[in-house]
Amino acid sequence: MTVPRTREVGSMPRTRDCGVALILVMLSMLVLSVLAATIVFTARSETLASYNYKLDTQADYLAKAGIQYAINWFRSSHYKAVSQSQVNTYYEVASTGVPWNLYTAKNSPVICKSGCPSTGSQVQLIAYGSGSSNYPNINNDEATPRAVATAFASDLVNVRVTGDANNSGIFTINAILLNYQTVMVGTPPSTLAKPVETWLITSKAWWTGGSSTSGAGAIATAEEQAIVQPIYLPTWGNALYGYCSVKMQGSSGVCTDAFNSALGGYAGGNPTVAAKGCDSSSTNVITAGAGVGANGGVTLGSNVTVSGDVTIGTNPTTGCTAAGCSGCTTSNVLGTVVNGPHINPPAVPTFPSGFPTAPAAPNVSSGTWPQTDAGGTPSAPFTPPSGTYTKPCPGTATCNGSAANPYQITELSGAVTLYGGPDVYNPVYYDIDSIDLAGNNELTVRGFVVWNVKTSLEIHGNGISNPLNNPPESCQINFAGTAAALGGNGAMTAIVTAPNADVTLKGGGSGGYMVGSIQAKNIDMQGGYPLHYDVQLNRAGGTMGVVVTTGYSRKKM
Repeated sequence: MTVPRTREVGSMPRTRDCGVALILVMLSMLVLSVLAATIVFTARSETLASYNYKLDTQADYLAKAGIQYAINWFRSSHYKAVSQSQVNTYYEVASTGVPWNLYTAKNSPVICKSGCPSTGSQVQLIAYGSGSSNYPNINNDEATPRAVATAFASDLVNVRVTGDANNSGIFTINAILLNYQTVMVGTPPSTLAKPVETWLITSKAWWTGGSSTSGAGAIATAEEQAIVQPIYLPTWGNALYGYCSVKMQGSSGVCTDAFNSALGGYAGGNPTVAAKGCDSSSTNVITAGAGVGANGGVTLGSNVTVSGDVTIGTNPTTGCTAAGCSGCTTSNVLGTVVNGPHINPPAVPTFPSGFPTAPAAPNVSSGTWPQTDAGGTPSAPFTPPSGTYTKPCPGTATCNGSAANPYQITELSGAVTLYGGPDVYNPVYYDIDSIDLAGNNELTVRGFVVWNVKTSLEIHGNGISNPLNNPPESCQINFAGTAAALGGNGAMTAIVTAPNADVTLKGGGSGGYMVGSIQAKNIDMQGGYPLHYDVQLNRAGGTMGVVVTTGYSRKKM
């Protein structure tokens, strides 16, 4: 008889767990293998990404080098711009009219009118891609002159930059003329018209590593674009500029706005509108461009209006305590508050040692007074009022109204007419000890004059009889004194330079206003006296710098 087995108390049934450890080990090895592969792949990817980044960076810096290379080329004698005398032949441009007859391109990009391979197409210098160079057939100023387009193709196509046998690349340049205008360089009337060109430069670079030519051996490519042009700093770029400070305060008639004298007088030549303030609803009135600036500070009252920017120059004039822009808000500054370069004041006019300082009996027999008006039409010479003129020139010098031998006047205080030259390039010069105009007296200016005033400048009364008829350059006042006052019930059209003076503008009355621009040490404008700035002054004289970059971008490849 079989006795059944009995289970011991506390014993557990046996399970089949053979081989589990092996599976776990294999799973662990799989995970570790995948992890190791991931690490290797990531490291490999990072290495390749770093290498590609290195190549892209090399190509990008090479393209940047191409931009700088092109800028240097435009600064060199290898390039020559179309001049003021040539531009109306080659480009589609419009003239600004009198007094400067400058030019501005009608289109952007600029269109070639004649003398280019493709008339009626944009002006460009092309080294790669579709299209070809389309630049006027003019020679540059190299020792051995070449056509500009020929020099470009020789100098800026496939330029190779080499570090060593394994580090090399090339770049090539395209350039499109976006804008063209001419400006005056110098101080009126000693000025010279110069072109200001705005170019869009594209630099394409191929990093080849070795010495392969573009395209076939390229391992990285980049394109950079820049807008370049010469820096032009106009002498008369603002309606008001203080070498130390400018204050504008008082009633709402204290304001600046602008107009374009090439299109006629301010507000259509209506003096009633011009005297009321700044009226943007009238014809030929611009609520922009009539900026105010100072090397030190600008202070604006709550009722004034600046139809333009407020510019604060860097490095205030020594001894000037004014700084920054006080009271400048979006309601009284129609432009923006910006920083600008420090502007050095010009030299004050000088006078001969024998220049009279007190009124003397009239004596004009030794000189001939100017005989022409603004249009060159012969006019009768004016008769000097008793007691206010002296001998035109000292000693035996011939008085001819030139800069070297100006007419000399002791004092202007009565109603008198001063005759000038036929245009801005040929003014008549006057050395005047003092101008003291009050009451109903009025100065009449016919033609273009330059007044160098020595000790006193007070223009009130009925002002200068030339407003709205002539551009401001028709009457240039250079003051050597330390205090001047302009305003009253009269109007005046002029540009005033008074580097050592505190100039006050006030008392506009029913007919008082000024057309032009003022530069002085300190300017205090108050009492409802508006100033209407001629935008043509922005190109009437200044300094020209070298070609620089004004915009930059990288094109995606």
